[in-house]
Amino acid sequence: MHKINISIDSKEWIKNFPNIEKKIRQILKKSIMSEKIFLKKKIELTVLLTNSNKMKFLNQKFRKKRQDTDVLSFPSEKPYFYERRISGKNIYLGDVALSFNYINKQNKSFDVYLKKILVHGFLHLIGHDHKNNKSYVKMEKAQTRIIGLIWVKKKI
Repeated sequence: MHKINISIDSKEWIKNFPNIEKKIRQILKKSIMSEKIFLKKKIELTVLLTNSNKMKFLNQKFRKKRQDTDVLSFPSEKPYFYERRISGKNIYLGDVALSFNYINKQNKSFDVYLKKILVHGFLHLIGHDHKNNKSYVKMEKAQTRIIGLIWVKKKI
């Protein structure tokens, strides 16, 4: 069984989406199960649901960028770690932070955008990036495949 820890430090998440924890767990469990390498593993990760101020702080501290962003990922392993055979059953993927304010101000469905960036953050945890066109295309294909597995008709 996979463990998805959720920490909420912005009341906006609960105020606007009382079932947000359940939704996030559903999306991430589908994401984890979409990767064959994790099928017989116990996966754990943490999600921080926060606001623009905290995201600006985290972005400045870890990426040296003074701006808000929708999602930040902090993998516990180096890129491409998961492309090799993994020994051991327990794997901690890392941490993902999401900014309510940033997501909410986009001119898109909150539900659809949340799924997209949560999957995007998950993919960063397992070694994907978009530093060049080749890696961008590879990550987009993986993101589209996983989003296709997540039931689109259900709303938060």
